[in-house]
Amino acid sequence: MHRSGTSALARGLQMLGVYLGSDFLSPQPDNPTGYWEDRNIFEINERLLAVFGLKWEDVALIDDARWHEQAVGPLLAEAVQYLRSQFVSHPLWGFKDPRTIRLLPFWRSALHRLEIDECYLVVIRNPRSVANSLMRRQGMDAVTAHLLWLVYVVPNLGQIANRQFLVADYDIVMAEPRQQLERIAHGLKLPLNNASKTGIEEFARNFLDPGLRHSFFNQSDFELDLNLPPLTREAYLWLRWLATDRTAIDSREFWTAWERSRTAVQRLIVGTSSA
Repeated sequence: MHRSGTSALARGLQMLGVYLGSDFLSPQPDNPTGYWEDRNIFEINERLLAVFGLKWEDVALIDDARWHEQAVGPLLAEAVQYLRSQFVSHPLWGFKDPRTIRLLPFWRSALHRLEIDECYLVVIRNPRSVANSLMRRQGMDAVTAHLLWLVYVVPNLGQIANRQFLVADYDIVMAEPRQQLERIAHGLKLPLNNASKTGIEEFARNFLDPGLRHSFFNQSDFELDLNLPPLTREAYLWLRWLATDRTAIDSREFWTAWERSRTAVQRLIVGTSSA
């Protein structure tokens, strides 16, 4: 989800030796240390959302049948060619854009065509902090922000249940950056060599700026937000347990609960993009 610290974690991955591209979106006042998003991948995602009549901030689900629409095909071919020409030659590479989780069926198809053995870093942040950040940046009301969080985080996570992935919580990374980057490296089987260890230290000492985190809420603050749907609270807490290694990513209990959440989100969100 947007405003969840994905830019900071992307920079952390880069410090661990992951190639993220060379043509990034320019920093903006709301993100002065950079987004670390490849410009062309961002544009492909924007155009794909437009095919479905959506913008990133629209609270709507994408019907499964829409991934097979004729207009999606040329974009998929473009994405495959771009990854092949710009990324695949690098031994360790990836890309970051919050829209990706919402458009995961598209990108998994592209990676499958390239026969890529991919893994995922899922970045989370307390939904109250996300909502507060969206309110400060663009005046989005809290109810919309919480529903948008659900639309991004819940529907497609099950698609990577059989893939290697790790959940990282932005607030924990801010509190213990060295330990968390090492945890990410171990969890995603990234090499921890002298260069990456130097990168971890650089990330912790010189990149992370606590002053740029304008919102911080802990779990007890959930009870104080009357706009927070119980479904949002439950989904975040499950992910938080993964991020603190209190629950294993292959836990049957987790995936059973997550499937209930996915079904509940489908019932909750009205006016999908197919309507």
